[in-house]
Amino acid sequence: MNIDIVLISYNTQTLLLKCLNTLHHVPQGVEIGKIIVVDNASNDLTVDNVRANFPNVQVIALQDNLGYASAVNIGFEQTSAEWVFTGNADIEFRPNTLISLFNGMKGFSDVGICCPQQVYPDNSRQRSWGFFPGMSEAIHYVTFSSAIENILESIAMKLGIKRSSRFIPYADGAALLIESKAFRNIGGFDSDFFFFGEEADFCHRMWASGKGVLFVPTSIIMHVRGATYGGNSPSLRSLEMLIDSKIRFIKKNTPDASIGMIMFIMGIYHAIMAVIFTPLSILSNRFRGKVKMNAVSTGLYFMRIRSQALQ
Repeated sequence: MNIDIVLISYNTQTLLLKCLNTLHHVPQGVEIGKIIVVDNASNDLTVDNVRANFPNVQVIALQDNLGYASAVNIGFEQTSAEWVFTGNADIEFRPNTLISLFNGMKGFSDVGICCPQQVYPDNSRQRSWGFFPGMSEAIHYVTFSSAIENILESIAMKLGIKRSSRFIPYADGAALLIESKAFRNIGGFDSDFFFFGEEADFCHRMWASGKGVLFVPTSIIMHVRGATYGGNSPSLRSLEMLIDSKIRFIKKNTPDASIGMIMFIMGIYHAIMAVIFTPLSILSNRFRGKVKMNAVSTGLYFMRIRSQALQ
């Protein structure tokens, strides 16, 4: 099995070098073809360091930051393998991450995208997929059914309980194995999504084309989540981009949905989370960051209700 690799970087040179190091030295059980790094006009030494340390890696140095979706499309133009793995620069491959993805697809037909189980640097479970932005996501959040599922999945992972591959709504864009033909059939990523939401839209269109999106929990990859936007303490601009990408997704894919009601429910959810994390904030900065993030998100969601009403 031969696959190509496309990695997107933006001011994450140290993490990217670690990622490439694992890709070169950690066994993956498959033949790696082209390795392509698309750099979104980083202002650090990413391009120079990759070229110096990994001369076999093709580097595409963009003059402007075109966003994640456009960068993936540009990288895909250079690929030729049947399957292409695309991901962030802030990931590290674990032993047999890639062959485990292929093995996890056995018994499933018409798979266009599959994704691994993401973990944090301490090996704890990390969210790897999600519900499409809209009323379904809002209900899952405000009823805490999503949180309960996350807890149960984390417990199962810690106890070593075997979890089987299964179809999901959309896969997190940090680590995706994509069938090249399926990618091209649906026109790749929608470059109108600059950052956030592009993978949800991509998976939505993949489902519409007749191909499915598969989660393979037996395949593990480490992800330093939030390395490009602040993790548990994202910037105001990052939160605005996240919410606006959800609105863009809803308008494009479910235009009849009530955006105002969805924004209201999501605002209530984040307000509840801010209250829940407040007493815990005395324990660590991590919880203080969560309080701030949820409080700011609450305000932004309610502001979007007003802005949508005025349109």
